[in-house]
Amino acid sequence: MEEYIIPRRKRIPYGMMNFAVIRRDDCYYVDKIRFIPMIEEADKFFFFIRPCRFGKSLTVNMLQHYYDILAKNKFDALFDDLYIGKHPTP
Repeated sequence: MEEYIIPRRKRIPYGMMNFAVIRRDDCYYVDKIRFIPMIEEADKFFFFIRPCRFGKSLTVNMLQHYYDILAKNKFDALFDDLYIGKHPTP
């Protein structure tokens, strides 16, 4: 009898807002990290005006992980293979 191994499929993280969990569980993720330099250069306030389920909370959570000094031990695991890991901001 032949055995078939079903490869593990990536999940779509619908409704998930925790960047670290999405990266840990290898879910599909739209990398919005390229916007970090634009956000840093923006004026005092930056408004995320998008409809529901467009990733606003996830983006804010990603920024929290990026800037949180208390999460520096997780930084490489979260960002190394993403754009910002190769092009860090000052």
